Amino acid sequence: MKHFGEDTWEFIQDDRFVQWVLFPDATNTLWWEQWMAAHPERVPVLEKARSMVLALGKSSKPVAVNEMLLEEVYAVLDHHLQEERRVEKSAPIRRMLHYRWWGVAAAVLGGVVLGFIYLKKDNKMLVAEKLKSHIEDQQLIRENTTNVNQVAYLTDGSSVVLKAGASIKHALFLWHSQREVYLKGDAFFDIAKDATRPFFVYTPELGIRVLGTSFNVSEKNGSLTITVKTGKIAVYNLADKQQHTYIVTPNHQIRFNTRTAAFVADSLDNRQLAAIQPATEVPSFVFDNTPVTTIFNALEAAYGIKINASEEVFGKCMITTTITNESFEDKLKIICAAINAGYTIRGDQVYITGKPCS
Repeated sequence: MKHFGEDTWEFIQDDRFVQWVLFPDATNTLWWEQWMAAHPERVPVLEKARSMVLALGKSSKPVAVNEMLLEEVYAVLDHHLQEERRVEKSAPIRRMLHYRWWGVAAAVLGGVVLGFIYLKKDNKMLVAEKLKSHIEDQQLIRENTTNVNQVAYLTDGSSVVLKAGASIKHALFLWHSQREVYLKGDAFFDIAKDATRPFFVYTPELGIRVLGTSFNVSEKNGSLTITVKTGKIAVYNLADKQQHTYIVTPNHQIRFNTRTAAFVADSLDNRQLAAIQPATEVPSFVFDNTPVTTIFNALEAAYGIKINASEEVFGKCMITTTITNESFEDKLKIICAAINAGYTIRGDQVYITGKPCS
């Protein structure tokens, strides 16, 4: 094949290599710099593989990927998949090792699957966006700077769909006796039940007390509207020293006029209630024979929490799991149990410890 020699493919199916190219950090960059210094004769092939991974995995410009190259990628993947299936039949016990490259291929082809296939069909690009996040005064701040809804996960098992321009601020791990989130903009909340630790959402004008429910908060023309889908909430004006509380039940909403400080309650029919549910589906974390480092990266992106897991130690660990409504720490426990590892939380980061997988 024109682009893919065995030496090039050797790099592309190496998950450490793909991780370095697409998600470089100090650790993997140092490792590959040392490797290039020790193998100068292979640097030209490495650079060729690197440019191909970048083109396929990160480019937002469709012209950057040659159509023939794209077809060749699929041909190579198909060839190797057939070969791995043949090997599996003769030695099924080694399936975990032989299929290791498949997760890597998926990472390499992320840009193709999410973008170029759609481009070929209807000339539209599908772009995966992320929330901007940073820590300020021991509070995690996440902001949706895109034009589409984005999901922010909270460590207690709750989730928040942030609409365009919205942001939330909260204690990183929500360990306090009260779970508190500060909201700016419009958002849909799905709150995990915890009777011992009530959940509070604060806008600049209102306080919302929650025990376990789903509800929407929106602001328009000087009016704040809180609509309850399930459960029950209590709403009060933060400027009201007596804090008169208004209870809102399912299929109802309450509007607060920020100019007059007046509350108006409404009931909703099913059509109106459905309209406030965001189209964004909160995805499950479903992994099939996936490198555990890839899973940790996914959790890190979803929660905005740095997870330190050595590629050198855990790079060969592959697991299959589905984790959905669990809290952040329960997810960590499930994953660590699968690879006989442990975790510690220090400051604002998580550290994974354990032995390499065989």
